[in-house]
Amino acid sequence: MDMVCVVVWASDPAAEAADPAGLRSRIGRAVEGPLAALGVQRYVVNVRDEAVANAMIDVQVTDRPVLAVVRARVPVASATALADLLDALRGVGPVSAWSVTASEPLPIADPAEGDRCEGMANIALLRRPERIEREQWLRTWLEEHTRVAIDTQSTSGYTQHAVVRALTEDAPAIAAIVEEVFPIEAVSDLGVFFDSRGDDARMGANIEAMTASTARFLDDGTVDAIPTGRYVMGIPAPRV
Repeated sequence: MDMVCVVVWASDPAAEAADPAGLRSRIGRAVEGPLAALGVQRYVVNVRDEAVANAMIDVQVTDRPVLAVVRARVPVASATALADLLDALRGVGPVSAWSVTASEPLPIADPAEGDRCEGMANIALLRRPERIEREQWLRTWLEEHTRVAIDTQSTSGYTQHAVVRALTEDAPAIAAIVEEVFPIEAVSDLGVFFDSRGDDARMGANIEAMTASTARFLDDGTVDAIPTGRYVMGIPAPRV
């Protein structure tokens, strides 16, 4: 099956941020019918919630703030096949959608459906600089950088989505979408984030190694890094 990734942008970020549980409920009501019609049994939604409020690493370069990220495996990742899903989510906010691949260097251990995944899920939207061709960019990111990211950060889950193509006309030129799950302490402690609790020398070395690696394929202003809570949601079976 293919995978679709939909970003719901905030039209009123202050109001939405005040009620993350209500936002998840609105998204659930919107996607339940369209996903059930596609035969989808579960989806993942990422939203800013209370547990990640005031996170130290929170970077936004896109003009519109991210309200939520919705991902699901679908039979066909095309604008036509997913029209009902995208229209339903437009009732929550403006949307951009992409067909994406899914690699899991560190599979995420999800809880029971409907529950929050432990920790902070950092969602990164990556843009490819014009200075590097796509194939080299993918090779640097997927083949060379992945090990550095795992070795220098305290990630317990790591998913890489390379964008195949945009499914909405106004979608930003995103080349990839990444989800990394960290211990919840990483919200406010860089030592935890960079896998160096109480060891300043190790933290400095890890930050230097990570920065040098990302500089090979990313430039300043090419990454949104959004702290979120990750929720795996089930789709009720159709009534008969």
